[in-house]
Amino acid sequence: MNGNKAVKEAFTELSSHYEETVDDELRTFWGWSYQGFVERLIDQTPIKPHDRILDVATGTAVIPRMFVTHGTNQNQFVGLDITEAMLQEGQQKINRGNPRSPIHLTCGDAMSLPFPSRCYDVVVSGLATHHMDIRQMLSESFRVLKVGGSFSIVDVGVSPFWQSAFMQIVSRIFAFVYFLFKENISRAWAEAEAVTNVWTGEDWQQALADIGFQDIEIDKIHSGRKWIPDPLAIKAKKR
Repeated sequence: MNGNKAVKEAFTELSSHYEETVDDELRTFWGWSYQGFVERLIDQTPIKPHDRILDVATGTAVIPRMFVTHGTNQNQFVGLDITEAMLQEGQQKINRGNPRSPIHLTCGDAMSLPFPSRCYDVVVSGLATHHMDIRQMLSESFRVLKVGGSFSIVDVGVSPFWQSAFMQIVSRIFAFVYFLFKENISRAWAEAEAVTNVWTGEDWQQALADIGFQDIEIDKIHSGRKWIPDPLAIKAKKR
């Protein structure tokens, strides 16, 4: 199944119960709550009043909504996602919480951002890049950032051991079977295909530097599960 098609189908079906499902999955695999994971991203992403922030693969807009609840309503937030159903669910939550919210949602592709160059102060993303062409996503993020802008994400990570051919096969089979029984065939395909797109910290360091990012910081987030690789917290600057 085509990658984008699988992702759109999977997250369209998931949209109505996305936040509850992700919370359950994070607790199962990493011992983290979804709220705790997003708060980790917010804590590592200092923003200034009137900064423009882009959340790539925003889903139901959990990240910008939590930024706003943390008192950053002087900023403009744009949440971009490729799945219309996720954005519709997110918009409903925004409207119920704050009809005058500074969050705007738009449907678009992270690998071809529908924005002019140098228009954002901060680009963030959480739990999404393994479903993307990461180098293209990084290139587009770099393009839309202003000089001096910040890039900040948290996502799954692996060690070189998990990138071996044998472990890739095992991981793909596990992901497919687990999500087939837990969710549906579309989610199973999407997560199985994402396995080979999960990077080590060294991979991220090299790619970010190649594209032109500086002040790169990559930290492991303790997963709480010895049998699961630690997620990564990544920050960089466009100088």
